Amino acid sequence: MPMARANPDAARRVLVTGSRGKSTIVRLLHAALQGAGLHTHSRITGVVPREMGPQGTRPILRSSGAHVEEMRWWLRQLPKTAAAIVMENSAITPELQNLAGQWLRPELTILSNTLADHQEVWGPDEASAAEVLVRGVPRKGRVLLPACLANDEHLLRLLKQRSCTIQFAKAADLDGQHYQAVNLGLALEAVRRLGLAVAPALETMSKLSRDSYDFHVASVGDAELAMAFSANDIVSTRTLFESLNWTREATRLVYNHRRDRPGRFESFAQWLESPEWREVLIIGDKPGLRIGNASYRKIRSKEKLLRLLRPGDRMFGCGNIAGLPLALATSLAR
Repeated sequence: MPMARANPDAARRVLVTGSRGKSTIVRLLHAALQGAGLHTHSRITGVVPREMGPQGTRPILRSSGAHVEEMRWWLRQLPKTAAAIVMENSAITPELQNLAGQWLRPELTILSNTLADHQEVWGPDEASAAEVLVRGVPRKGRVLLPACLANDEHLLRLLKQRSCTIQFAKAADLDGQHYQAVNLGLALEAVRRLGLAVAPALETMSKLSRDSYDFHVASVGDAELAMAFSANDIVSTRTLFESLNWTREATRLVYNHRRDRPGRFESFAQWLESPEWREVLIIGDKPGLRIGNASYRKIRSKEKLLRLLRPGDRMFGCGNIAGLPLALATSLAR
């Protein structure tokens, strides 16, 4: 397959891969590099695919579904003035993981985590995810991992088999956002490894506004709705819930199901089955698997979704953001 025109004049090229947190890391790095005076272009897949440049952020419009070739197209249309490129690896299938690195030729690859996700393609657990994601790290390249993976012998062995130089980043808290500490730590360490000053990068990152689809708690009348739909894996979801200091007994849990993600639903099953929840509701596609006392609600509009909220409610939304939660997140961001 021919090489894409990853700008040879770009002194800084960073690839971000992993199960979760990729888009956040790209946004943080883009802000830091742009703040350092580098003409930076970045691309995220995330909930909504977007490209970021000196003039701001704009969505990537698609005439059809997502395709791995979108990365190569994006690289080819970058201006020659680009001094830094940060790209999220959007490949899902194992055999396509290597293409992002082949096209970008990064000087540094960030592997955010190897949480179990896309179980239908990657397999059921973190070890399976690691075997797929490592394919996206260029051979003999530098790879930056969170310090929490320093004892993951399976992952480290896979990377050493690719003759990679492995580096680690400590978590870094910012304004009490503990759930973002790993992502921030990776971005800051990447800045350091690229030879840029860390203090001004941290200042720039601290001013970055929250992405519309990031985890947050929205006030809806006299109720609170925790928007955690974009945290697709159970480990991240539980961490987000714990960060709220809410009790299960006072929380109504809403899981948005996708019929093409049965593995994800199964991975959430034990958590959803807990009898401690005040109530468990399932929306979206109706699952074939019965979960404890959970009840299914056929809801077709964001207005009806919001009507589930009652005064004084604390509702935690999780599972998948596609569908009604995406429409809700977009409207709440306005």
